[in-house]
Amino acid sequence: MSPLGKFTLALIGLRLFGASGFFAGMWFGHMLIDRTLVIKALERYLSLADDNIRLMLPYRFYRYYNRIDGNFWGKIWGSIIGSVLWGLNGFILFFIIGHFAFDTPNSRHARAFRKKFDELWDNNWGKIAGAVIGFICQSRILLFAGVIIGFFGDYYRLENADLFPFQKMKRFWYHINPLKLWRHSKEARHTAFIQAMAGLAAKIAKADGVVSTNEIRTFKHLFALEELENSKAAKIFNQAKTSAKGYERYAEQLCRLTRDNLELKESVLDNLFKVAAADGAPGAEELEILRRVAALIELPEGNFAVIEEIYRPRAKSSPLQDFYDILGVMVNASDCEIKRKWKELIVQYHPDRLQAGGATADEIEAATSKMAEINNAYQTIMKARSIL
Repeated sequence: MSPLGKFTLALIGLRLFGASGFFAGMWFGHMLIDRTLVIKALERYLSLADDNIRLMLPYRFYRYYNRIDGNFWGKIWGSIIGSVLWGLNGFILFFIIGHFAFDTPNSRHARAFRKKFDELWDNNWGKIAGAVIGFICQSRILLFAGVIIGFFGDYYRLENADLFPFQKMKRFWYHINPLKLWRHSKEARHTAFIQAMAGLAAKIAKADGVVSTNEIRTFKHLFALEELENSKAAKIFNQAKTSAKGYERYAEQLCRLTRDNLELKESVLDNLFKVAAADGAPGAEELEILRRVAALIELPEGNFAVIEEIYRPRAKSSPLQDFYDILGVMVNASDCEIKRKWKELIVQYHPDRLQAGGATADEIEAATSKMAEINNAYQTIMKARSIL
């Protein structure tokens, strides 16, 4: 997740409304941009702009542009917002911040910062919202009350705690007491995720009539469940495998757990396809459940089509497979891997480079044809993946 929305609205809020605007802007940036598909759309448009620049640049400029490796949008963001809001000093300061926060994908320190920063907000935005309201109202009572209410709100949201109605409070007290409330919720969310996946995997395995040993072994391997027989996930799997019906409730639970995390939604479908394909190509009944699950967890149709294509039985050659072969990448390669290979091939076959090296007219013509083939393959693959 990118902190672009938080940083942008926080700085605008700081400039216009001071400290209260800073915290309010950061909260709204997190909730309205960074936790939604808005951030994915922004990243997609930036990537598209980068692709178009690479397609239009002559080689003498491209080789310098390629050294930047596409990691410059953060510096552009920092220089623009810094200079507009704070002049020259802002330009320098936020140019540096933009570089560190957005343009250093290979820096473990920057990755750790972004990860921890987003985890902080994801797990505590209820408490932060309560604190921000109290801070804006300049009331210590509201600040204190807001943090307390936000605390229970976060716990209810992350742990799926059954706090209401009040007749269930006794059961809540026995299972959750104040000494446990400080615990990080990631473990509980992971457990709920595994259990929902166990139920769905069993339903899909049962869809073709018989739950095979390969399907069970595949599920255990995917989630590293060495003692599947003795785990709660095993009980859910064994209960669910009696019938292919009733998979919707597991999908709905995964929808809540994955929320706006598109990569996690894709991982859910990819793992379920692996289970379905464990004893052969997925059948019609399995594909129907998988397609319905994708809709229930709100995975875009284009993303589902890309995953389905990976597991679809095909002849030795298919049109989309040909495009992957042109770039020399696997069908399940990530977008980043495909783009990196595309950039390498552009440098290798760029006609201007060959011309500068004294290549013959036939060699230059062949390179020009190869460049067109490479660009067409890249654009076709990316369009098929995004239905973008």
